[in-house]
Amino acid sequence: MGQLSEDSNEKIESDIKFWYKKFNRIWKRTNWIFSMLGSTEDSYKQPIKFRLPIIFYLGHLPCFTWAQFHHLNDVNDIIDQTFDKLFLHDVETGIVKHSQSNQFSTDIKVKEEYWRSFTIQSVIDYKNNVRIKLINILTNGQLNFNDIDTLNVLNISAEYEMLHQEILMHLFVQLPIESLRLNYINEYDFVQHNTISSLPNNTWIMFPGGQALLGKPYSNEISTFTFGWDNEFPCESIYVSIFEMQSHPIRNGDFLQFILDNGYTTSDWWDENRFIWITKSDIRHPSTWIIHENSYQINFVLQRNILIECVLDHLVLVSHVEAKAYCRWLSKKTGEQIELPTESEWIHALWNSSDCIRSVLITNNCNIDFHHLHTLPIYSNDNEELQWQGSAFEWISSVFRPLSGYRGALPTYPGYSADFFDNHHFVLSGGSFATDATLIQRTFRNWYQDTYQYVFVTFRCVKRINHIDNKLTQIDHDAIVATLSSAIYTQITQLDEYYPYAQELKLLYQRVNDIKSTIIYHSNFENYSSSTIHFIELGCGDGKKVEVLLTPWINSIDDISQHAIDSLIQLLKKTFNENIIEQHIKPVCSTCENMYTKINTDIMGIQVVIEDAPVMQLLRLIRQNLRIGDWFICTFDLCKNTTTMIRAYNDSKGVTAAFSINLLARLNSELNFNFNLNNYQHYGLFNPLYRQMESWLICLNHETITDQQGFTMNLQPYDAIQTELSTKYTQDIELLMKNNSMRIIECFITDNHQFPYCLCMVQMI
Repeated sequence: MGQLSEDSNEKIESDIKFWYKKFNRIWKRTNWIFSMLGSTEDSYKQPIKFRLPIIFYLGHLPCFTWAQFHHLNDVNDIIDQTFDKLFLHDVETGIVKHSQSNQFSTDIKVKEEYWRSFTIQSVIDYKNNVRIKLINILTNGQLNFNDIDTLNVLNISAEYEMLHQEILMHLFVQLPIESLRLNYINEYDFVQHNTISSLPNNTWIMFPGGQALLGKPYSNEISTFTFGWDNEFPCESIYVSIFEMQSHPIRNGDFLQFILDNGYTTSDWWDENRFIWITKSDIRHPSTWIIHENSYQINFVLQRNILIECVLDHLVLVSHVEAKAYCRWLSKKTGEQIELPTESEWIHALWNSSDCIRSVLITNNCNIDFHHLHTLPIYSNDNEELQWQGSAFEWISSVFRPLSGYRGALPTYPGYSADFFDNHHFVLSGGSFATDATLIQRTFRNWYQDTYQYVFVTFRCVKRINHIDNKLTQIDHDAIVATLSSAIYTQITQLDEYYPYAQELKLLYQRVNDIKSTIIYHSNFENYSSSTIHFIELGCGDGKKVEVLLTPWINSIDDISQHAIDSLIQLLKKTFNENIIEQHIKPVCSTCENMYTKINTDIMGIQVVIEDAPVMQLLRLIRQNLRIGDWFICTFDLCKNTTTMIRAYNDSKGVTAAFSINLLARLNSELNFNFNLNNYQHYGLFNPLYRQMESWLICLNHETITDQQGFTMNLQPYDAIQTELSTKYTQDIELLMKNNSMRIIECFITDNHQFPYCLCMVQMI
């Protein structure tokens, strides 16, 4: 008992040190930022009309944190009644108004005089008094660091100040240079930089279609807790079609060509209301650019009037509408459809399909975390590698919205995201030179209105294939089960090399009575003989496994659900009473997505291998259509010897290859393509990065693929078409279920160590 108490005390001390150190680091940077101001007079300036004067932010950051700490137990002190109210809410364009903001005042001088009625020293004293209180709360040993609500308050307070440190940089770059002290950071000397005469091409990189994972899963367990803002939850899986993305963001030199080609005065590149806005506002270039002596110059925080010829290779900083206009201009010049990436495309490319962000974060070879107060040159390459350096966030075409399954705001900050789910704000991804390293995460989402110019945001372009994205032909599910595919799949299940089918069937034979007993025991049937149990099977095959699953129930069967794959009918008639089958089983052929919406039953059995990327979406759909207490039965193929797995996808009889080739035959027959089926070689491999088996068709000779609607695609030797992927699981199954409000009741694993396979009985909770 004494050891447990000692360990607990050590854990508390460790947590106190962690949070004390974290807040002190943040406050040290905030102090450094405000010390950049040349005089107290500069604190009253309002360099961006859509924001409040700088003095407000001096008081706002401690005030906001103090308000958050009021949500902790026994924290209710009032430090300064006037300041606690005055500094609580920041202004947000068109969303949150502040009573003392010039933007909403008809008498600007009155508002300026109002802010000057508070001395800078009085606000500094308020800040210091708040911090003393905060340190006492953090270190007095009364906080429960194992409480998620407490951790949310601490993280909200810390990250909110980090976010506003960047906002202060937005303000400072708009100040006159005389308002800042220039000896606070050793900046790059752009005056000595050689002028740039030309820029290398920005390489286009192809990304295959696949699942992009946005967000992170909800968790009520402290052991799996990771902080995230409300808009980062839950996980949402989105299918991304094939696209091309530029290897790096647009540079000043690229954007200069748009300007010189009358980009700001040509209405074709702008939405009508946005063109009226830039014309009325007399906007002719990005907000950090100026025109001096008939040439463009660029301003950074501590460096001004830099000749654009010296920074042509730096990424450009623009608003969302400026980025969209550039894409339209470039589309016209190239004859291709060029746009901003969607949020899922950006995540798929920079986080899921490459390590370009992770690698530079590990090596600290990026421009974030106030390493500099300016952008850096982009070094183009010809090896088709995606690049990310930081320096600026990147614009996304997607509006800022809640992810599917969003449960609402964090209790202590209800307006953080919800106020901006208005279809007028757009997502920013990545991070800038003024973004704290803590915030550079796959799930972090920033946002601004499309016309707001005063942020450090750049963009890169994507290209799409119109025909594939916009004219997709859907093949009905009844065609799938009625064609050669089912027959070939049945042959695959009978191969010696194809272990999954045999292992699933073996598990069912061994455990079918245990499955029945477990369901009856945990379902609390008072009178089993009068209870109705509905079975649903999702998937296709020869029906043998469903036959085994139903056998223990057949003597007392009252009802079998109407949903079953039609290929089961004949087999079931042979096994069971034909009248029972005709009365209670009706085949319904549908896509999986359509099937889910029809499910409202008590027991479901799925016996298919499900891929890792779509699995969360699949489980969410299942969970949404089941009630608490319902059952879900699923088998998982566990990781095993790679030779064994590869043999299953490269069988000696070539049946698996025939299954893949048949997919091309289906494209020919259903979509009028012209694939030469003899021009492809099947290749199966194990991908250790994603723990999945993959089937590919390798093109042997050049071939031009067409259809009857004008689509054309050229395939070269060694080009590859992916036809299948199948994830292999480890011990992540339990967490997978828990994250979808499912509890594993029983978990049966094969006794054959060469072919480990797992059957899970899961109940909805």
